[in-house]
Amino acid sequence: MVGLIPLPAQLNKLLKKFTFLFIFFTLFLPSISVSNIVAEKLNFNVYRNGSLIGYHNLDFYEKDSLIESKIEIKFEVTFLGFAVYEYFHKNLEKWMNNTLVFMEANTDKNGDLLDCKVNKKENKFKILGTNGDFTLDKKITPTTYWKFDQLITGEKNKVLNSQDCSYINFEIKYLGDEMIYDNLLKASRYKLLGKEFTGDDVNIDIWYKDKKWVKMIFLKDGSTVEYFLKEYDSKKE
Repeated sequence: MVGLIPLPAQLNKLLKKFTFLFIFFTLFLPSISVSNIVAEKLNFNVYRNGSLIGYHNLDFYEKDSLIESKIEIKFEVTFLGFAVYEYFHKNLEKWMNNTLVFMEANTDKNGDLLDCKVNKKENKFKILGTNGDFTLDKKITPTTYWKFDQLITGEKNKVLNSQDCSYINFEIKYLGDEMIYDNLLKASRYKLLGKEFTGDDVNIDIWYKDKKWVKMIFLKDGSTVEYFLKEYDSKKE
């Protein structure tokens, strides 16, 4: 039987150091990097008149009293294989103690570039965008729809359009609870009516389950646009 050849002293020391570092990083670093952080996602498939045109995704990261939301929306409407309408929106929000303290949004609306920024300094909210440049001393509710407490039960007469920093005057009405997604989910339905800065009508039906956004339908330019949570979307199987 051949005996094991002893390792050189320096190599043996290096291996011991590596083993110690490996154990330290494995046991301790994960608990530091994810301590008190809660992550959640909302992923919607979006349909226009029954045809899939894109997605609307939201990623949330919560730590203590801070919530960060990353939003990405992409639509593409085609005709005979050619894109006739394209839409892309990207947005970063930061909420502290249930107050929007920062937002930066950029939109490409079929070639029209729009932007909206919100920044809270002390007790003032600076708003700067394509169709807005002003300062407020009260909380802001943007049209990102996921913040139930602000949009539905808060100051709902004025909502900041996250595309261009213009305001939308909303009339909001509770329509009742109903079963959706082939009777798999019970949710509360609300009707949102208003006008955009451009004069275009806003006509939205939106559903929440325990204050979580779960479905939406809106009318736009004679078309019906419908949001389905991916996990309940039976159309895309």
